[in-house]
Amino acid sequence: MMKVISCALLASSALVAPLTSHAQTAPKPDASAAPAEADAGDPASSSAAQQSGGGVAEIVVTAQRRSENLQRVPVVVAVSTQDELQRAGISDVQNLKLVAPGVEVQSLNGSALPIVRGVGSKAIGAGIETPVAIYVDDVYIAAATSTLLSFNNIAQVEVLKGPQGTLFGRNATGGLIQVRTLEPTSTATGRVAFTYGNYQKARVDAYVSGGLTKDLAGDIAFSSTTMGKGYGRNLVNGAEVYKIDHDFGVRSKLLFRPSDATSFKLIGDYSSARNSMNAAKIGPGATAPAPYGPAFTGRTWDIAVDEPPLVKNEQGGVSLRIDQDLGDIQIASITAYRKSTVYSSFDFDYTATRGRYAEFKVRDSQFSQELQLLSPSGGSLTWVAGAYYFKASARYPFAIARFAGPAVIPTNPPTIQQTTRAEQKTDSISGFGQATLAVTDGLKLTAGLRYTSEKRTLADATQFLTRTDGSTVTLVPLYTESRRFNKLTWRLAVDYQFTNDLMAYASYNRGFKSGGFNPQTLTAGSFRPEVLDAYEVGFKSTLFDRKLRFNASGYYYDYKDVQLIRALPIGTGIYNSAKAEIYGVDVEAVARITNELDLRVGYQYNHGEYTSFPGAQVAVPRAAGGYAITTGDVSGNTTVLSPKSTLSATGTYTVPVGGGSLEFSGTYYHNSGYFHEPDNVIRTPAYDQLSGSIQWNVENGLFVQLWGNNLTNVAVPAVDGVQSLGTTGLRRTVWAAPRTYGATVGFKF
Repeated sequence: MMKVISCALLASSALVAPLTSHAQTAPKPDASAAPAEADAGDPASSSAAQQSGGGVAEIVVTAQRRSENLQRVPVVVAVSTQDELQRAGISDVQNLKLVAPGVEVQSLNGSALPIVRGVGSKAIGAGIETPVAIYVDDVYIAAATSTLLSFNNIAQVEVLKGPQGTLFGRNATGGLIQVRTLEPTSTATGRVAFTYGNYQKARVDAYVSGGLTKDLAGDIAFSSTTMGKGYGRNLVNGAEVYKIDHDFGVRSKLLFRPSDATSFKLIGDYSSARNSMNAAKIGPGATAPAPYGPAFTGRTWDIAVDEPPLVKNEQGGVSLRIDQDLGDIQIASITAYRKSTVYSSFDFDYTATRGRYAEFKVRDSQFSQELQLLSPSGGSLTWVAGAYYFKASARYPFAIARFAGPAVIPTNPPTIQQTTRAEQKTDSISGFGQATLAVTDGLKLTAGLRYTSEKRTLADATQFLTRTDGSTVTLVPLYTESRRFNKLTWRLAVDYQFTNDLMAYASYNRGFKSGGFNPQTLTAGSFRPEVLDAYEVGFKSTLFDRKLRFNASGYYYDYKDVQLIRALPIGTGIYNSAKAEIYGVDVEAVARITNELDLRVGYQYNHGEYTSFPGAQVAVPRAAGGYAITTGDVSGNTTVLSPKSTLSATGTYTVPVGGGSLEFSGTYYHNSGYFHEPDNVIRTPAYDQLSGSIQWNVENGLFVQLWGNNLTNVAVPAVDGVQSLGTTGLRRTVWAAPRTYGATVGFKF
């Protein structure tokens, strides 16, 4: 480990040295030179500050729970503003990789599965949370089925890389995605856009904001998407698949400011979606074991199954944020409640054979209460302290696997259905604090602690078989079980502001993700917490009269008790017998080449390896088709979903036209490829994607955009891997979107 850290330090030193010499003429920073920081209640979603002197824009983030200049925060944060997301053609959380290298968001049966720097999980189920937390306007969203977000009134998206073990309510080993929406304004503003693309995809977005009274402002955002055609077709019944039947969402805020020191913000949202984006098939190059099959080998996005794929999702929530400035202290209270229901059904053998069919329905509810106490900004000592309470319930009213063809359990040939019922409850409370001390002019030390006590309960769990005559056989008698997990996590950091435009830092963070139960497969038992220790060094610089922002970091992760998914005869489960080592380099450059040309480049090198992993699930290809499912030692293998290198580059060229402008934008993304399972049997090869847009902005607020995504039409899995069928298994693949293109017409005021 020390060798890796030394290499990272040397690399950063080599990069910092020329930057320091370049900036020697700049004055030393003092308190007056620091950028103005908003109070705790002013969300950084007011975002990118105006560009100064034609240079790159200042970005405001809340990585340390207060609004700060991105370049003064000793944390790696990838930030994308509303305009950047629009130009890159990013309308949902799944495509964030295009602007944030090292970030991948996979999708399985309506669940979002984010991965940052190779830390993530493909596990889904009632009460199963991901190692990368997703927040919307400071509210944590626990259910993975509720995080496949469609973007509309987005101000900016912040991706915090590395464990967040101190300041954020739910400890996250991999990182955090913070989505910030627009704030209501006292003056009337708005945006309406109509989009139509191939596959008869139609989308309407609308946003309106304005003052209701002297102290009260409100807004409402609306979005609706439908597709007349799917990316593919089910050749068994001719039905369209990979198709959005509807995706509707509405979100509204009320902002009440009775005084300069007090604000109340009430947010409500509701969304409903129905699609067949879980259209799985036998993966490329794989065959199905008898008696299933034959595997379909036609067009990539076509399938041939006897049971149609379907995902239905309905969710909503409400939150209230109260901010009070008392002068010497600022108080913030965030109260939130959310509820969601997701239903998913799919062919479980992924062929036209009348074999396996599965469906499940998960109902989630959560309540959270956070209290923050913040010192004023700008002093020699700044601090944040608080407490966080989280209570959640996720239950399977039913999770069913039906066996209409070949017998799955030879001793019970009449059996056609296996049902699992369970509820996973979470009751968590934590206290946290972090302080930053300006030791000398330019030198700051940061220290933070968080103590979490979390109780997990698997309640009313049972599993039984139902025969064709209606009789049942109990496999797992009804039971309830609880476990408590207590953990202290921390953050230590030092940063030095060499000049107003150059800062270097080093940090050590510990993050953990609670243990829990496997409600999908009760026989899998419980799993332990995972712990990640992260060491990082880096620098942030703004050069050439603010024409270039260049940031880089090197990191090393010591990852213990890694929670990984394994395929089981009925469903999946989490086990954690692995230890891993991950290290790499993050680089980002944002440049204003000329007044017309902007360029943003991000690169990440990432090396992940299981240093110890005995008893891992291993899939061995069988000559007769499918895979033999066994166990083995995969120590030394590459960690899952960890490409060695990812690169994204976006260029925007703006040409004045009359009183408006033409914007030409293009994004290139490269991924060196990655493995889907710890056994390193199934791999997505290296691929490249291109996206682009041309937008005409008219002086009166009208705009017209022509856009195209994945112009190279590369087939990339949304999720891939081996599904167990007892002692054998098969490769099943769900594909992400192919080439899409279309036009958007809108109006802003």
